[in-house]
Amino acid sequence: MSDVMLDGINVTICDWRGHVIWRSGRKPSWKPGDLAWKHLTGESTERAKLAFAKVVTLGEEATLELENKRGQHSREWLWPLDRPDVAVCVLSVLIPSELKTLTDREREVLGLLALGYPTREIAERLDVSASTVHTHLRRSRQKLALPSVESLTGFAARYCHPSAAPLQSISF
Repeated sequence: MSDVMLDGINVTICDWRGHVIWRSGRKPSWKPGDLAWKHLTGESTERAKLAFAKVVTLGEEATLELENKRGQHSREWLWPLDRPDVAVCVLSVLIPSELKTLTDREREVLGLLALGYPTREIAERLDVSASTVHTHLRRSRQKLALPSVESLTGFAARYCHPSAAPLQSISF
């Protein structure tokens, strides 16, 4: 579902079978009629097909991370559309390779930061101290070579959304 994307963001409209109807950008490797998962690795292809089928048959949204044949990773959001000729909308965001350098816990902290949770609530949700959350944020910023907390927050907002948002509301 994702290829090299202009500025790392791309939108694709597909029919119910997974054939591309329209795609943003001007990549010559993508043509109308191609299968949306044409450029994915084997495991990612299977996960994309399952998610696509769920969106088409059940009308449910889906979010997943995929890897293309170039080794790039992307986060994909799939939404059902109401016509069989344009059945699914896919938003793809290229995930920087530096994100792989983070631990699962650092990614989890950045995921909650991306949702707008303050440090205190991140600490409560993860059952750790606020100092531990600050340590994860500092190490993440160092690993990603980001100059400030604000740049880390922007990075998290763009690339670190968890697959499923927590059910509780955010309080500031």
